[in-house]
Amino acid sequence: MCEIVLPCIYQPKESFDERKTPLFTVLLLRCWQREYDQRPYRHFRFKRLEFEDRMRRKYHCIRDFRVIANYLLSRRLRSVTITGVVVSNWDANLLKDFARSLFPLTSIHLKLMRLPSEFFAMLCLNAKKMDVMELCLDGTPLSDEDVRLLREFLLLSKTLRSLSVSCCSLTQYNFALIADGLHKSERVASFSANRLLGGHLSLDTEKIMCIMGSVLAQNRLQSLCLELCELTAQDMIPIGEHLATSKSKLQHLNLASNKIGPDGVFFLLRGITDGGGFLEVLDISSNSIGTHGGEWVAKYLTSCLMLKELYLTNNDIGAAAVNRILTTRRKRCHLERLTLYGNQFDAATARIVRRLLDAKVMLQTELDISYNYDVDLEEYRVIPWR
Repeated sequence: MCEIVLPCIYQPKESFDERKTPLFTVLLLRCWQREYDQRPYRHFRFKRLEFEDRMRRKYHCIRDFRVIANYLLSRRLRSVTITGVVVSNWDANLLKDFARSLFPLTSIHLKLMRLPSEFFAMLCLNAKKMDVMELCLDGTPLSDEDVRLLREFLLLSKTLRSLSVSCCSLTQYNFALIADGLHKSERVASFSANRLLGGHLSLDTEKIMCIMGSVLAQNRLQSLCLELCELTAQDMIPIGEHLATSKSKLQHLNLASNKIGPDGVFFLLRGITDGGGFLEVLDISSNSIGTHGGEWVAKYLTSCLMLKELYLTNNDIGAAAVNRILTTRRKRCHLERLTLYGNQFDAATARIVRRLLDAKVMLQTELDISYNYDVDLEEYRVIPWR
């Protein structure tokens, strides 16, 4: 992989095999887009691994990227998704053309890339000219300077509504800059920051949630995703208090793969019940809530009137608590999706699932488990349904 500040010295004429490699042109990109897109061909997608597999050679960070930039400039697109590409600042004109090609787009996904700080500086300078509503940088490492420039972009943009910086090497120190940009931005309603790092120290989740509490207090966020952030039960208190307010607009909350435990589930569900808010999707998978946490879910589930999707996979919930959660479907419950796989089940669980599905109280598409009759055991058992 090339360094960002240096030109690539790789010779693209050298291929993986002895067969002649096709010439990479704008026309070839247009033909590729016709394979995965539909008329009027407004959604561009480029993956480095697919490119190297088709071209039978390695990707060149200058010559090949020039072709991509020319194609983006020549087409009227709505969204762009580029994965695994190194953008070098060795050619300033190329970097400028690439940034200019993003101006009319409404959705920009730059995943697993390496972007120079000059790119973010160009975004800041032209933020008012851009029409972007969704910006996704998942897997793209961000330096402290990149984070500072991204904060400036959040302050200047008048159209941005969704920001995703998951797995971007954000630490508890520069995360505060991103949160400040969210706090002062005008329209951002969706935020995703999975896999925050602690830097040289362990991650201070109390500080992270204190910062997020001030962002939630603006009552603009409709979607929040904080997976793999080592959040504990006490960190759920600010979110629960926000959900308990009548002004909360949060509709989608993803807290999977943390450490909130049964107490964290209690704080969240109590907040949803007290506020009667608009939360529609709650993902608390892989949080070790156990049987006690499952009992809290069974108790408050019927009171969460707006909740449509609940994800509880891999939580080590006991069979008795799982059965109580399933029996709530007989009461006033509006769930459209419930996932329970990865917990404990018994024969009673299989019988309850059978009755719910046979009576069409739940459709199989709404549940990730099903039932099957075991001839050897002479009873029903639970099986996964993917």
